[in-house]
Amino acid sequence: MSIHELPNMFDKLVYQKNFYELSRGLMFRKDISMKNEAYIFVLNKERKAAITMMFVFFNIDVVWVNSIKEVIDLKPNVRSFSFFNGHVGKAKYFVEMPKGSIEKYKIKIGDKVLFPSN
Repeated sequence: MSIHELPNMFDKLVYQKNFYELSRGLMFRKDISMKNEAYIFVLNKERKAAITMMFVFFNIDVVWVNSIKEVIDLKPNVRSFSFFNGHVGKAKYFVEMPKGSIEKYKIKIGDKVLFPSN
């Protein structure tokens, strides 16, 4: 098991918590790889967390994390204008990061992903 500290991996962490933020996600934003940003979606409880890439104009990597911040599933290169809802397990968080981050940081299921509670 590896430990990945998001503040050391990305220049900016953006938290998405309320209904509007969770619903909007990355829609109509500029490519997050340009600024090396990661978006942390904070769910109200552990549950399935489908994502949609409608009106997201770039591909991303996504990591689903449980309440003890262990990676329960991951999906590299989620394509723009697609839907993805097939993740395994229940997530408390999911992290959308620049395409290639999963491979670059060698993130695997069972690893810890650490970030400040915000």
